[in-house]
Amino acid sequence: MAPSVLFLADPREDYVADSLFHGLRSVLGDRAVDFPKREFLYSSFPAEQRERLYGRGFSIYGQLEDIEVDRDRPLERMAAGEFDLVVVGTIWRDWHWWRDVRAGAPSDTRLAVVDGADVPWMYPYGPTWWRSPRGWLLPRAHRRAAYFKREWTPATGRLRWYGLAPGAVADRLPLHEIAISYPEEKLASEAPPKRQQFPAHVVDPELAARLPDASSGYAFSDEAAYTDDLRASRFGITTRKAGWDAMRHYELAANGAVPCFRDLDEKPARCAPHGLEPGQNCLSYRDADDLLAQVEAVTGERYGQLVEGALQWASGNTTRRRAEQFLQTLGLTA
Repeated sequence: MAPSVLFLADPREDYVADSLFHGLRSVLGDRAVDFPKREFLYSSFPAEQRERLYGRGFSIYGQLEDIEVDRDRPLERMAAGEFDLVVVGTIWRDWHWWRDVRAGAPSDTRLAVVDGADVPWMYPYGPTWWRSPRGWLLPRAHRRAAYFKREWTPATGRLRWYGLAPGAVADRLPLHEIAISYPEEKLASEAPPKRQQFPAHVVDPELAARLPDASSGYAFSDEAAYTDDLRASRFGITTRKAGWDAMRHYELAANGAVPCFRDLDEKPARCAPHGLEPGQNCLSYRDADDLLAQVEAVTGERYGQLVEGALQWASGNTTRRRAEQFLQTLGLTA
């Protein structure tokens, strides 16, 4: 029988938590229980409200079938051993769920916490928690639960040890990698026909200033138009924002636009996104002149190889695949 999973996270948008739960529900059906209900993930969520979500609700929101799920008395059922796995989906923000889980979960229940924050420090270390004495005494999670960290950089270990441990020692953290993911049903099945070099939405302001009709702000209010624009584009632009990982990377690749990632070579190896390799499934560039020169040199068969690499990378980062990897890491299979 498939494992039963209780997924605890306050109902606010978080791409890592939301895409992971999308995958768990896709894999496990009603055995994946979200509490509180993540209303915005379901097809029953009103379209007019979806437009007010982060990223205008594109990509993963409003997609899940709103099946009947038993969400009654989840913590009591957890304490009774009903769930094989309990996940705290946004520990960087909703650490109160970890406090409840730590106090009430049976010793043989698998526990996992997901840290999708844009910052490198882990709960409860770093400036977020050091500002208040209350944060100094919060129950640690990595000592009892599997800890999944998105923005995992060398600073993660240094801050965990308050800067006192040597680099090699500080870097030995019992963490697991995790990243944003994308619904497999939205992936392009093959490279779409192209009619333009770049999409209308170019998130790098320096490059946008060099391209006619490009905008560095939101260019679409309709997801279908946004997707069509990406699929018509040979290349798509993405950058580091607050953190290295962003839904933008996956949207580009999944729709057959080769991701062009500014300063990708500076990303720490264990920090999401994982698996983007310049020259194989994306381009890495330093500035607008560098990218425009690279793009001009990519023609014919070489471009086809890049597009195929991008689509393969996207297919390895679907919500379903991410959920399967997550469960496998915890010794569970669907």
